[in-house]
Amino acid sequence: MAPALQEGGQDERGRIHGDLHRENVIALPGGGIGVIDFDDCGEGHFLIDIATVFSSVHRIARTKPGTYEEFARAFLTGYTQVRPLPADFARLLEPYLLLRDAFILNFVTAAAPVNAVVASWGPGRIAGSVANMQAYVEGRPYPGTLTCDQS
Repeated sequence: MAPALQEGGQDERGRIHGDLHRENVIALPGGGIGVIDFDDCGEGHFLIDIATVFSSVHRIARTKPGTYEEFARAFLTGYTQVRPLPADFARLLEPYLLLRDAFILNFVTAAAPVNAVVASWGPGRIAGSVANMQAYVEGRPYPGTLTCDQS
């Protein structure tokens, strides 16, 4: 996985949000959306933000067949109107989804002892992330990965 995370040229890296999950996107009065919570903002590969969005939506949409895939296609359509997808997007998405779950494991284990809200949802999230990682080690696609015909 490490070599995949090191791939990409300067045109695939830049300012990223770093935590672009659904709770950090808000509806604006009069229409449109806004993004909040920029404390993880920094320089990085654009796939970090894409994988974070996908991971966040996959957790809630996976139970209704086709919903996640429909969202992902619509998201990518909008994304590519602003910026092209990184080279080898389909191949690199999976390692970045795995990286996102690793970020979550780190966050939950650090925050749960001192944050009651995280302690309430953290154990379930850890169990889900570990199950995702275990399935990946066993050779199954990482949850949220898109096939070429889906992207």
